[in-house]
Amino acid sequence: MIRLFVFDLGGVILPFEHRQIAIKLHESSAIKDNFTPQEIFDFLFDFETGLVNPYEEGKVSSFDFFKHLKDRLKLEIDFEEFKEIWNPIFREDEKVVKLIHTLKAKSFPLFLLSNTNELHFTHIKETYSVVHLMDRWILSYEIGAKKPKRAIYEAIFERIEISPDEILYIDDIPRYVEAASKLGMRGVHFTDADSLKEILLKNGVDIE
Repeated sequence: MIRLFVFDLGGVILPFEHRQIAIKLHESSAIKDNFTPQEIFDFLFDFETGLVNPYEEGKVSSFDFFKHLKDRLKLEIDFEEFKEIWNPIFREDEKVVKLIHTLKAKSFPLFLLSNTNELHFTHIKETYSVVHLMDRWILSYEIGAKKPKRAIYEAIFERIEISPDEILYIDDIPRYVEAASKLGMRGVHFTDADSLKEILLKNGVDIE
């Protein structure tokens, strides 16, 4: 029996396109001829070496993250202008949001578990009311660990007394689903809202 739903944020509830960040930062650089937008993207978002990783684990402040980027890329923008580039990359998946509203109305506990950073989540809290339907937020920059590290998943059990096999974990990144499954959770690789609804029904979840 499923007693808790744990949702990833980006790519599930809020699809996003972050390549535009690299393009806009490239346009804002005084030395743009020295590198391409793709090189900026890799520098920022590479799974293993990207500059965003320590930021999303809370190891550097938002301003220090910006300052490092500004110095490295010779950006001709201030912090407020940077936020206008960094933040507006999301949109709501209306079908997923509707499904979350349905689960909430039926009194299912809902957790959010996300690799994210302070600037993005501050923007999301102010812009997308769906996150306020969640009973708990488990955020990488507050926990100090990003998926697929074990610590961020274990934070679930610090917030609720529950058996792992009573948790349905939903994420669009297969290796993050696999990490949750290794801890005994029921992992779902999210592709779209309609497929997720079918999975819920097959698991005996009343969403009609």
